[in-house]
Amino acid sequence: MDLGLEDRVYIVTGATRGLGNATARELLADGAKVIITGRDEKAVDAAAEQLGAGCVGVAADNADPAAADRLITAARDRFGRLDGIL
Repeated sequence: MDLGLEDRVYIVTGATRGLGNATARELLADGAKVIITGRDEKAVDAAAEQLGAGCVGVAADNADPAAADRLITAARDRFGRLDGIL
């Protein structure tokens, strides 16, 4: 399905498994770029590697007030923009 997401950039939290991971996979399949997050750095790295090109993993705990700024900065630094957070 083409949702017109080519080169759009999204942050997907909780994306090391389950619905977050499935969401990241579908965004990538539609041409988007994604920053995936999770609390466990090893799990984030493994999920990002599995998802492949266009995906960057950043270990982050959403309970940390500084996490949002780090994720937004990562998206802008890596892909030059940010279009949404899921």
